[in-house]
Amino acid sequence: MKALKWISDHLLLFVFIIGIFSLFYPGLGSSLEWIVSPVLAIMVLNVSMTINTEDLKRIKKYPLLIVWGVFLQFVPMAIFAALIGKLFSQWGDISTGQLLLGSLPADVSAPLMVYLAGGSTAIGTAMLVIAMALTPFVLPNVLAWFGGVNFKIPVSYLIIELALIIILPVVLGIFINYKSVKVKEKEQIWSGIASLCYIILLFVVVSSNAKSIISLKQFALLILLAEIALNLFGFSLAYLTKTFTKQNDVFLPLLSLVSTKEFGIASAAVETMKLNTTLVIPSAFYAVVQMISSPIMAKIAKKHFSHTEN
Repeated sequence: MKALKWISDHLLLFVFIIGIFSLFYPGLGSSLEWIVSPVLAIMVLNVSMTINTEDLKRIKKYPLLIVWGVFLQFVPMAIFAALIGKLFSQWGDISTGQLLLGSLPADVSAPLMVYLAGGSTAIGTAMLVIAMALTPFVLPNVLAWFGGVNFKIPVSYLIIELALIIILPVVLGIFINYKSVKVKEKEQIWSGIASLCYIILLFVVVSSNAKSIISLKQFALLILLAEIALNLFGFSLAYLTKTFTKQNDVFLPLLSLVSTKEFGIASAAVETMKLNTTLVIPSAFYAVVQMISSPIMAKIAKKHFSHTEN
């Protein structure tokens, strides 16, 4: 238990170490892509085991905030991504890939960051589930409106991810929390296991994209800066909500939900439609950026907002 708590408390340290190691020694991690889905499901399950019935009741008090969070994930982020894409107008597929990235819903790992920041995991999970459920309907329209792009959504991939990686683990985790007192008492264990899952995912994601990142050489720096800009824009959008949301635990879910992107959808779409894999480059870079920036922001938010509440 102490070891898992230590991992959770020092997640940022592990992120830097594993991130650097994976970038320069990608061999092992790049062969483990098959474990991503089950590890994600385990992570979601463990985070959901920290949600109790009182947390669920609070969701009903903030319907407008949840709708606002879903809106921010899709529309403003897509517009800003389209503007960034203008930088790559000479490289059409990368420009389109940038818009695709900005139009994606939040990453499945976002509720873990919400928990680590001290926010309402229940509200964050609600935003994620709704956004994922709306993606087959919203994503093609956003791409058409802001980029004139006709895109076939990988519906089967989304249904499987929503059902097996999100909804089933969430329902099971909440049910276990409701039925077992011991589960409630050992909350730090579940967050520790979820943090360990995040480290594994970081190892695989960075390793799998290391060759693409390094092969682009100087051009990689431009793409990296573009993705950092999009990521910071997401954090800024979320922070603006602080002006009309007084409760920190209600505001904090937006930091993780708006700034992260479920990059796996881009890969699934490209594979489904047999498109140029260049479209996935922005998503690959963003995956690395968000998996490093999210724990940093969670650490800062935990320290800053817990201090302001005291």
